Amino acid sequence: MAYETTPRVRARMRRERRALGWDIPRMAEELRNAADYPHKMPSVRSLRRYIERWEEGDVVRITERYRILYARALNMDEDELFQDGPEEPANRKPSAGDVEAIRGMLTALMTSDRQFGGARIRRQAADYLTDVIEPRLRGHAPDSLRRRLFAVSTEFAMRVSAMNLDTDRLDASLMLLGRAASMANESGDASLTAWVLARRGEHEMHRAALATRPVQRADHVQQALAYTDGAVGVARTTPPLGRAFLTTKSALASSLTGDRARTQRILGSVWDAYQQAGTAEEPSWMGAYGWGHLRHEEARCYVNLGMGRDAARSAEESLTVRTDPRPRAFSLGILSIAHAQTLDVEQACVRGHEMLALAAQISSRRICVRVTEMLAALAVHQDHPAVAELQEAAQPVLADCAR
Repeated sequence: MAYETTPRVRARMRRERRALGWDIPRMAEELRNAADYPHKMPSVRSLRRYIERWEEGDVVRITERYRILYARALNMDEDELFQDGPEEPANRKPSAGDVEAIRGMLTALMTSDRQFGGARIRRQAADYLTDVIEPRLRGHAPDSLRRRLFAVSTEFAMRVSAMNLDTDRLDASLMLLGRAASMANESGDASLTAWVLARRGEHEMHRAALATRPVQRADHVQQALAYTDGAVGVARTTPPLGRAFLTTKSALASSLTGDRARTQRILGSVWDAYQQAGTAEEPSWMGAYGWGHLRHEEARCYVNLGMGRDAARSAEESLTVRTDPRPRAFSLGILSIAHAQTLDVEQACVRGHEMLALAAQISSRRICVRVTEMLAALAVHQDHPAVAELQEAAQPVLADCAR
């Protein structure tokens, strides 16, 4: 017997799958494994088509056999999953398991982002935020659990915002930062509020890098200064390692003005805070950042100030610990620019080729910007054979960026 599913039921099927962090291929595998005799089931490829039709179609019928298997795979009661009743996510009482599930999904997002860039699973992440996380935030929960839930949700929204920025969806990225700011306020965690402000400053710095007119660039830099200085102000009461990380964003914005003394003074504050690491419990989100990231940000500041020798030293140190493709590509790009500033053209090109090899594997608008900056730093040496070879090698990467 086949049953017709309503839009409400299809939305529930989709939401419960995403709540487990499963994409459609994973759901197809789980559906097959839920059968008593998996080898008699259709192929995973065929099941993927079924699932897409069941969850997204306009008029959909699903047989009793697959209703049972779907509910079994999701560990739900069949009537609960397929009832045509009102939607309940906003009223569902959040649990500690929700926090762990969101944390697990966030970890997977970060891993994918560092390996491949933000385009691969951006849509899936945005759907998970809208369909799973935000409805949970409207439920009633004890204060301590509620704060934890809002804190991890802030981190998730920040990651999705970064993925949108990485794919040149600037307006969507800004909107997500606004949602993250609201969540951070509900979490009561000052470090998260400061992080949102710092990310807003980073957004303005990215726009400054894309600006075609000096007046536009200057305006974005001034806004970046305002946001990152605000982040430092909020971060004064936060644990030292988080404070060091957040302060680097202020140093970056300052370096874009060419103010060497101010930038170096702020970098001094970064390392003063870093020396105090371990004296207080750090926020959970700082687990993704550490000494190597601080060195990388320092190198970016020195490149912006034209201090190639200092930038090269900091970038080399950051590369000793930045092993994931995406962050490593960023550091290699900075190192190439630093060598160009010290007129070590051969070494700049060697590092440039290393960066391009990684960039070809990564979908990231910001990586493309870094490639362009690297080539611009070497443009005065374009008659050098190594530079001409690097420029030629960069063309496929830049062509992919333009698509």
